[in-house]
Amino acid sequence: MRKSGSALLLCLTSLALPVSALAATSWDASTGFDYSSGKYGGSSDTTVLDVPFALRVQMDSIRLEASIPYLSVRGPGTYAGGVVVGGSNAVTTRSGMGDVTLGAAWALTKDDTSFPGIELQGNVKVPTASSALGTGKYDYTLQTNLNHSISASTMLFGTLGYQWLSDFRGFHLKDGLLANAGVNFRAGDKTNLGLSLSYRQPYYQTLSNQFSLSPYLLWDFTEGWRLSGYGLVGFTNASPNIGGGLRVIFYQR
Repeated sequence: MRKSGSALLLCLTSLALPVSALAATSWDASTGFDYSSGKYGGSSDTTVLDVPFALRVQMDSIRLEASIPYLSVRGPGTYAGGVVVGGSNAVTTRSGMGDVTLGAAWALTKDDTSFPGIELQGNVKVPTASSALGTGKYDYTLQTNLNHSISASTMLFGTLGYQWLSDFRGFHLKDGLLANAGVNFRAGDKTNLGLSLSYRQPYYQTLSNQFSLSPYLLWDFTEGWRLSGYGLVGFTNASPNIGGGLRVIFYQR
């Protein structure tokens, strides 16, 4: 499942706009790449290379965001606009622009010593990709994001949500719960590192729950610029066997 790193990327991009930025309008733009490879119950590996272009705007407690990826998919698996269903199909290569994702979030509380930061977020996948790279239908996600600093250098974070996937071309994709939990450690004034666990209920009848582990690193290499990178290891047939990605983020606050 290509989106197995999505909760981690949410953490990375959220950290690019710190909580202190909620008091004023700020924005960031990012690009980079995500790579993943897995069988997803199929006969051989399906690899996905994703080059996203994203924009986020924070206005007090409200955040708006939009992204669109350029995709290159190779393998026998059927790509369904964010998930992969394995199969015994011939190995093919498909590439082009993917589906647009639009999101909005509302910060209910800020993190303090007695109570965590709580944010409600909704995302909509808009069917803009070709039939080889998408389902041609809308998908929806609703989630709650939490973060809480337990010391000056250590922050816990997590996500709990639900995703609605549309069926397509005879594939019955399953709706399901998703969750993410992790820890972020501030190693210096310009460096963060951490670890994230991601879970999703089965999205297809022949696949199990998705479960993956992702270490990551964030580096503010100069004023207004941030570099983030992560690795990914999957533990079930619904997860990529291996993956990783990189983001270059420009932000104003």
